[in-house]
Amino acid sequence: MLAIGAGALSLVVLALVMRLGGALSETAAPGLSQAGVLTKTGLTTARLGGNAAAVLTVGWLLVAAVFARPPSPIARRCVRAASLTALLWALCTLALIVFTALDLFGTGVGGLTGNMMRTLLLELPQGRALLLVLAAAVALSVAASHPRAAGGAGYLLAGALAALLPPLFTGHAANASYHALAVYSLAAHVLGAALWIGGLVALITVGPALRDRLPAIVGRYSTLALASFAVVGISGAANAWVRLGGVNLGSGYGWLVVAKIAALVLLGALGWWHRRATIPALRDGAGARPFLRLGAAEVLAMAATMALATGLSRTPPPENAPDTLDLTALRLGYPMPGPAGPGPYLLDWWLDPLFLVLVVTGAVLYGAGLLRVRDWPWYRAAAWYGGLLAAFLATGSGISRYSMVLFSAHAVQHVLIGVVAPLLLLYGAPLRLAVRAMREENAQLVAAAGRSRGVRLLCHPAAATVLFLLSLYGFSVSPLFPPSLSNHALHTLAMLAFLVIGLAYFRGTAGTPVPFAVLPLHAVAGIALMRDGTVRGSWFEELGRGWGASPLDDQRLGALLLWTVTAALTAAVAAAQAWHGRARYGRGRRSTTRLSASTTVGSYSAAESCLSRSSTAAPRSRSADSPTRSS
Repeated sequence: MLAIGAGALSLVVLALVMRLGGALSETAAPGLSQAGVLTKTGLTTARLGGNAAAVLTVGWLLVAAVFARPPSPIARRCVRAASLTALLWALCTLALIVFTALDLFGTGVGGLTGNMMRTLLLELPQGRALLLVLAAAVALSVAASHPRAAGGAGYLLAGALAALLPPLFTGHAANASYHALAVYSLAAHVLGAALWIGGLVALITVGPALRDRLPAIVGRYSTLALASFAVVGISGAANAWVRLGGVNLGSGYGWLVVAKIAALVLLGALGWWHRRATIPALRDGAGARPFLRLGAAEVLAMAATMALATGLSRTPPPENAPDTLDLTALRLGYPMPGPAGPGPYLLDWWLDPLFLVLVVTGAVLYGAGLLRVRDWPWYRAAAWYGGLLAAFLATGSGISRYSMVLFSAHAVQHVLIGVVAPLLLLYGAPLRLAVRAMREENAQLVAAAGRSRGVRLLCHPAAATVLFLLSLYGFSVSPLFPPSLSNHALHTLAMLAFLVIGLAYFRGTAGTPVPFAVLPLHAVAGIALMRDGTVRGSWFEELGRGWGASPLDDQRLGALLLWTVTAALTAAVAAAQAWHGRARYGRGRRSTTRLSASTTVGSYSAAESCLSRSSTAAPRSRSADSPTRSS
C-alpha cells in the first residue's frame, strides 16, 4: 500500500511540475530539445523511475552494510532486494537512453537508427554518462545476487553511490558559471538525499524483523538522517543560488525552488518529531508501530519531493543576457587572473567547494576526537592540521586559481596535494584516534574499513607505487588530462584521486626500500616530460593568456618542479624512516644486552624477583622456598 501510494503521488506531482514549470512548452530552451510531449513525458518518467530505483538500491545496501551487518539474515535479505532494485534501475536507465535519443534527434521510435544511438553513447558526454550508469546498475544487480554478496555490502554501497554521479558532470550544472560549485553542490545534494530517503524506506520495510535491535538502529539512522538533512539543505541552497544568480521569483524555475524548500522544511519537521516522540517510544518498549506510521508519512512526502526535483531538472532555468557572458570566465569558472607571482599565489584566493568541505570536516572531527582522547600526542595533532593546511593551500589559495591557467601552478598543486598533505595526514594517525574516541560498535566499523581487502590492495607497495608514478607523470600525457582542465569539477576529482593515491603510497611503502628504489624513475619520467616539445592539452594555449612564459616553457618549469621536489621529499622521508628504524633496533639491542648482563651477574636476585611476582597470583608451595628452586 505504501509503495502504491508513493508511486501515485509522485506521478501526480511530476505531471503538475512539468505542466506548470514549462517543461512541456513548445519554446526551446538551452540544453533542452523541441521533442514532442510524449517523448518529454516518457523521458521524465523514466528518469523518475531510475532515481527511485537508485535510491532504493542505496537504502538496501546501507542497511546491509552499516546497520544489519553481515552475516545477519536481514543483511542477506537486503542485499537480495538491492539486486532487484538495481535491475529495475538498469531497465529505467535503458529506457532513459532511448528517450534521450528521441529527444535529442527529434524523431519517433520508428526513426531511431543505430548511428543515432552510436552517436549518443560514444560521442556525447550525456550518452557516455548514461552508459556508465547502465553498466554499473547491471554490475550491481549481478554482484548482489551472489550468495556471498552480503559480505561485500560495503563495496556494493560505494559502487551504488558512485553510479549516481556520472550524469551530474554532463547536465546544466556542469555548463554553468562557477560550475565546480554547481556540480559538487548537486553531487552532495543527490548523495545526501539517497542515503536519507533510501535508508528510511529500507528501515521501514525490514523494521518488524529487527525487533529488539530496532531502537538502537533507528537511533543511529537518526544521526545519519540529521547530517543528510543538513547536507541536502545547504547544497540545495548553493546550487539554486548558482542557477538563479540570487533570489529570482520571476520564473517558474524560481517558484519550483521555493516549493522544494517548503517540502524540505516539512521533512525536517517530520524528522524532528521522530527524534522527539517515536524514537523515545521505541526505547521505552512501546513497539514499532508509531515509528512505522510516521515513517510512512515521511516516505510519502519524500516521494513527492523526489518527483518535484525530477521535474525541476527538466525545467529551463532563467537565461543570462548575451552581453553579460564572459567566455573565458565561463570556461574557467572565474575571470582570467592577472600575472602570477608570490603575492597572487598567497592572496588571490579561489576556494574549491569539495576540498573546503573535506578540510573543515576533517578539522572538526579530529578536534572532536582530541576532546575525547586527552592523552593524544601533540605532534600527531600538529601533523594532521599541517596536512589539512597543505591541502587547503593547494585547493583554496591562489595556487588553485592559477592551476587551471599555468602548468607550473598545476605541478605545485599536485606536489602539495599528492605528496606533502598525505605525509602529514598519515603521521596524524586519524584512524587510531577515531577507534579510541568512538563507541565500540562505530569503532569496530571504522577499524574494519581500515583493514578491508580493498584498502590492503590499494596500499600494497607494488600497486601503490605504480599508481603513484602514473598519477605524477602519466596523468599529464593521458587522455584524461584535457577534460580535467576544461571541467573544474573533474579537475577537483583528479586532485582527490592524487590525495588518495599519495596516502596509499606512503602508507604501503613505509619502512621499505621502495622509495629509494624508484628514485631513478622519478628522474627519468620528469626529464622526459621536460624534454617533450608538445604542450600537453591544448587548454593552456587556447586560453589566450597574454602574460608570463609561453605554455611550453611553463610546462618544462612545471615538470622540473614536479620531479625534483617529489624525489627530494620521498628520499628525505624514506631516509628519516630508515634512521628511525635503525635507532629503535639499536635501542632494542642495547636493552637486550643490559638485560642479559644483569641476569648473568645477579641471577639470584632475578629469580627472587620472578618468584615474588608469581606469588601474587598463587600461594607458593614448600618446594618453592628450597635453595634449589631459588638458584
